[in-house]
Amino acid sequence: MRVSAVCLISEIIERLEDRSADRGRPRLPVEDVVATLQFFLREGVQWRALPASQGRASGSTVRRRLRNWHDTALLTRVHAVLLRMVRRDPETAAWEWDVIVDSCSVRAKHGGDLTGPNPTDRGKPGTKYHLVVTDDGLPLGAVTSAANVHDTRMFPELLRLALVAGIRIARLLADPGYDSADNRWLCLREGIQPRIRKIGSDHGSGLGVRRSKVENANAWILSNKRLDRRHDDRLAEIIQSLLATACIFVIANRIADF
Repeated sequence: MRVSAVCLISEIIERLEDRSADRGRPRLPVEDVVATLQFFLREGVQWRALPASQGRASGSTVRRRLRNWHDTALLTRVHAVLLRMVRRDPETAAWEWDVIVDSCSVRAKHGGDLTGPNPTDRGKPGTKYHLVVTDDGLPLGAVTSAANVHDTRMFPELLRLALVAGIRIARLLADPGYDSADNRWLCLREGIQPRIRKIGSDHGSGLGVRRSKVENANAWILSNKRLDRRHDDRLAEIIQSLLATACIFVIANRIADF
């Protein structure tokens, strides 16, 4: 029987979450919180527009859970479990993958943490999402920065996220925004062949065709209205948790479709 992405994520959270410190009245079921979080991401409503109702959590409850899950690294562990589920087939687990890195910027009209002048948007306040995906489009990790942070500075963290995902990496593909001797050396040190197009090199390398996978993944992330621009999420841990949750839903939906 097929299990929905919400049910799958909820079951994993319930297995991983430490409930020993719970006190007072019973907490809202995890499935209700995850379902509300999915709606919140998709529709981009304001926190105060999420009143508690049957089967739905309030905005304050969702926000509180997100901060708790961030503090306990729960979302990172859920992400890791889902990736292991994708690779549970021994043949798949033995594959060597190509991974691709890229970023996209969104406006941050109301400011907040991880916000800076966007050089591609006439210096307006913005935030940048950095993503590393497999060559079949599965997100291995994502980080958030101010829009004026150069991609090369986020490369080491993206590479680390790809490595801790536990997959065997053959090549890493990237556009000229990541071109630096240090980044190439980091890849070679881990036995990964860097395919980073050099600044000023001619087009036609073929990397653009392969990079369409990460561009599609960025589009899936930005199809969540809550992430296609910064709304009233002023805290770094909240925006990072929302980005991580969007990646988790991409993987869970892939599993649920099989």
